[in-house]
Amino acid sequence: MTDTGAGPDTRGYLDYLLTNRNFSAPAVAAAIAAIELNVPNRPLRVLDAGTGAGGALPELIAAVRGRSGHGGTVVAVDAAARAVEAAGRRLDDLDLDGVTADLRVGDLRDVVAEATAAGDRFDLIWSSDVIWPATFDDPAAVVQALAEALVPGGTLALFTSNYYQSMFLPGHSRLERLIRTASELTWRLPGDGPTHYERLGAWMRAAGLVEVTIGVHPIAAPVSDPAARAFLEQTVWPEMRHAVSSNGRAAGMSETDIARAGELLDPDSSAWVGNDPDGYVVQPALLWTGRSTIG
Repeated sequence: MTDTGAGPDTRGYLDYLLTNRNFSAPAVAAAIAAIELNVPNRPLRVLDAGTGAGGALPELIAAVRGRSGHGGTVVAVDAAARAVEAAGRRLDDLDLDGVTADLRVGDLRDVVAEATAAGDRFDLIWSSDVIWPATFDDPAAVVQALAEALVPGGTLALFTSNYYQSMFLPGHSRLERLIRTASELTWRLPGDGPTHYERLGAWMRAAGLVEVTIGVHPIAAPVSDPAARAFLEQTVWPEMRHAVSSNGRAAGMSETDIARAGELLDPDSSAWVGNDPDGYVVQPALLWTGRSTIG
């Protein structure tokens, strides 16, 4: 078997949105609860930039309702119509009392440009696993645009599940590092430099934000946990298997490594990681926040 050189397999995109939403929910809730807002004497305006399946909408709506006596608006935008549809279904289960939810299909850059031009800026902009080089060629420029769309004293909150620092194959750390490199090659991610996906804080500082801080909101669960199991089986392990077939050798994997990865990631194999009763997953999610001083 030779490397196919294929790019990411996005056929399971909606499954990813839903399983990731359910698995990361505790970290998202903790992260939003930790955000300190300057609450004005008027309705709050919040942007969910890249809402996905609406995983942050319950907490963002609750924040608008609970932290302001004036209610407000949560604008949620995503480039994928199927994501916005999933987010819309999420809204059906939420209490919107005092809060307007505005769901849009579109480019978040267009939304913030329009808001900035109209002087209709946001008190909080939240973005989760969106601002990175797999989505934008120049993620720093996107962060700059988001910063310019904040009111003075407004907060930009960039959340990342920290996928490439997670533990998905505990007990096989060397092999997992190689598979991670194969995945980075498959997604054509830079190995380092100014557009590397871990540069969120640097992009915020470059955008002129102050009080730039980082917080960690880890998730740990056994593979028997239903949300973790669904996330691993439907999203993570298939992605890793695809990465091995696409760029395993390019990542430095030997024939033995590739064969072992195949055994561990194949549900029909007796060595499948899903059969390990002591298996677990750890995801060290991060929240970067910064405050605007732009008038």
